[in-house]
Amino acid sequence: MRTKLAITLGLAVALAAGIAIARPNNGDMGVYLDDSGNVVGTFQVSCDGVFSYSGTRTSHPVTNGRLMCNLP
Repeated sequence: MRTKLAITLGLAVALAAGIAIARPNNGDMGVYLDDSGNVVGTFQVSCDGVFSYSGTRTSHPVTNGRLMCNLP
């Protein structure tokens, strides 16, 4: 019983961490790739959390930069 609980908790933690990593954070910049790996769009999340993009949004975002945000 304890083994199943430990496995379940471990999977839940791994899933939560994966979701947190996959979501763009404030200050992130990046590109959207098509299935062939070509850049088809760009995105940016401002330091205030405002999301903007140009081009085509796909399910393959790649974060490749950060804005210099002032900490409060």
